Amino acid sequence: MLRKIIKTLIPSKGDIFFNLFVDAAKNVHASANILAMIINSNDNSEEAQLSTNLRSKKQRAIEIEKQVVQELTKQFITPIDRGDIKELSSLLLKLTKRIAKINQKLKVYSIDTKVDDCLIKSANTLQNITKVLVDIMVALKSGNYDSIARGDQKTDEFDDSAIDDLRHAMNEISGGSYDTITILKLKEIYKSIENAIDTSVNIADLVVQISVKDM
Repeated sequence: MLRKIIKTLIPSKGDIFFNLFVDAAKNVHASANILAMIINSNDNSEEAQLSTNLRSKKQRAIEIEKQVVQELTKQFITPIDRGDIKELSSLLLKLTKRIAKINQKLKVYSIDTKVDDCLIKSANTLQNITKVLVDIMVALKSGNYDSIARGDQKTDEFDDSAIDDLRHAMNEISGGSYDTITILKLKEIYKSIENAIDTSVNIADLVVQISVKDM
């Protein structure tokens, strides 16, 4: 209801926030895709280029966040609550940074990702859940509340799957195949993946809350 009223007052300006949310979600998903490619790569030079690309996605996320803040200073009337706009934008930036941080830890710890199938599976889950976030942001833009609800349910399902995968991973790395230092490193990386997936779920839940207020 609120959005309909806003559109009669500012028919085009308010859309900028939804467009930026979609751009941010697409950037997040692209970041997750790059991380998966890094983990699956067998070429050091390719990994280096992909890492550069991932840093560019992080920078793009920062730029989108700045755009959101700039638009908030320009617009007295916004299509949804200003606090929700700030929080959603901040979470999307945080998620991109967390994906980039996973790769940083992989490099710092010099983990051979090819010896850990669970890590590859977790990266794929991150790809899938961030793709759902893109769909959710598109649905938010169009006001498709049913699609938002379905997307939120999907993120919960991927979260449950990730929990099972991480539990399996912890059992695997504690099974005697790794030395103590490697176990500690892998636990740190899995914790970073868990944080990224948790942030994805938080984003979906926030959009549901926004959509409920917008009805």
